[in-house]
Amino acid sequence: MLAGVALVGALTIAASLALIVRGAWFEGLVLGGVAVLMLRWFWRLTERKRALSRRGFHPGRRDGNHWVYEELHEGKVESLELPLDYIGRGEYEIHIPGEHDWMAHMPDWARGRRAEIVERLQTVFKRSQMHFDADTPEATA
Repeated sequence: MLAGVALVGALTIAASLALIVRGAWFEGLVLGGVAVLMLRWFWRLTERKRALSRRGFHPGRRDGNHWVYEELHEGKVESLELPLDYIGRGEYEIHIPGEHDWMAHMPDWARGRRAEIVERLQTVFKRSQMHFDADTPEATA
């Protein structure tokens, strides 16, 4: 599917260049601009699926006040939801549970993999945006 969309995009851009060469500047630029915008839209739309199939995980996306981290396990997409706080100017702070809370509350596939998942989240969040929560008292007892 990616190859097909890339081919259609390349042909559309070639057509827009042909229009420009023939003197139809406006039509060529409009067609080329639309083709570039459509290719960018498609690339962003398929980013999650490409990451899951290529690397086995997608570092995530914002869903309301949560960050959704996803991994592919035996053909099924598994996900974690981590809370976000809006800190201003379009930036968020993500909350990472403490070690004991992580082991107590995360699904089986994520237990014992906190450091690995945090490392993957650091490709999206700056260190200053990652808030490592303290364990709740009952989890440490």
